[in-house]
Amino acid sequence: MPLKVQIRPAKVPDALELAGANVFLHEGKLVIGYGVAAEVTAKGDARIESLGAQWQELVESAEISDEFSVPGSGLIGLTSITFSPTSQFESAIIVPSRTLVIQDGHCYEVIAGQELSSEQGTEPKGAFAEGQHDSAGFRSSVEKAISAISAGELEKVVLARDLVLPVDGEVDLASVLAKLHQRYPHCWTYKVGAVFGASPELLIRSEGGEVSARVLAGTAGRGTDPDVDRAIADGLAHSLKNKHEHLYAVQSLVDALEPYCSVIEADKEPFSLALPDLWHLATDVRGKLRDQTSLLDVVKALHPTAAVAGTPRDTAMQLIDELEPFDRGGYAGPVGWLSSDGSGEIAIALRGGVIEQGQIRALAGCGIVSESESEAELSETELKFRAVRWAFSA
Repeated sequence: MPLKVQIRPAKVPDALELAGANVFLHEGKLVIGYGVAAEVTAKGDARIESLGAQWQELVESAEISDEFSVPGSGLIGLTSITFSPTSQFESAIIVPSRTLVIQDGHCYEVIAGQELSSEQGTEPKGAFAEGQHDSAGFRSSVEKAISAISAGELEKVVLARDLVLPVDGEVDLASVLAKLHQRYPHCWTYKVGAVFGASPELLIRSEGGEVSARVLAGTAGRGTDPDVDRAIADGLAHSLKNKHEHLYAVQSLVDALEPYCSVIEADKEPFSLALPDLWHLATDVRGKLRDQTSLLDVVKALHPTAAVAGTPRDTAMQLIDELEPFDRGGYAGPVGWLSSDGSGEIAIALRGGVIEQGQIRALAGCGIVSESESEAELSETELKFRAVRWAFSA
């Protein structure tokens, strides 16, 4: 049966209600989905193509009445795609029964099918412990990766380690998401299915046939003194190791976009992006989509980027499989929202984790290049874990 979809004006709520919701929150646009009207899933090498085909079928069959009619309005789906095609987790597009969209001071809601209630769970709090890839194991993996790079097998690989927090029963991350969104408004706070976090990295945004992305690679901790903090940012901008890592990530994105865009522009030099805990090297990339190209076509071409896998891509993915003892699930995979009008925002699922049976697994990774040192890379993961540790603290 086709989905009956109504888009209508709504009142901006006094407070965000995030209990049981799937969300994608950013300073410019908040998308909050309640219940499930429809869901499509896929696994394996063709998971992105399969999701794209199933989404297109939903869109073409839906009966859409749009009283609001702004760019991005339409049937909305929230999506999470696994990092690896071999993941045991499913990739999915979830169409909420009710989606609340708040953007630039206006608000509308998308009603699709019959509204269903979401299951309520408990809000987990506590301290994370080391997971399957503990500190010693991670340092050892970094050393093996450096040896492979020195032997000329590849130029860069991104390795992750994990922390775990035991949980009982259903999990409700409402307070965790609210804290992350409040502290990191410039990031994309997300929760889609089992994956959650507050990502600083947008994989791709599409509106009106134009796409944009922001590449982050290269990291340093913030200083408490303003002068020290600025010196850290300057040091990051001139670090050969970090600039080396960043260049791989930017070139990987541009190369992947070229077949799908008639025009591509990228910043000539990276800039230092300040987050509450970290400095990142960042580069903005913009392009004009060729005709008959969908957002998921571009996502398939881009994922996984050098920022979350490495260079060359296939060799890096093989080494990740060898050196990481866990399934990343949706971590470091594409996550975001899609609209039936072709618009959407897809981030890379970073600074967060995955809800598993009986536990929450937080993950953080870093790019390994020839100049890397295992102890420094371990310290970088600790910096990146700060957001999740803080969000789950009592």
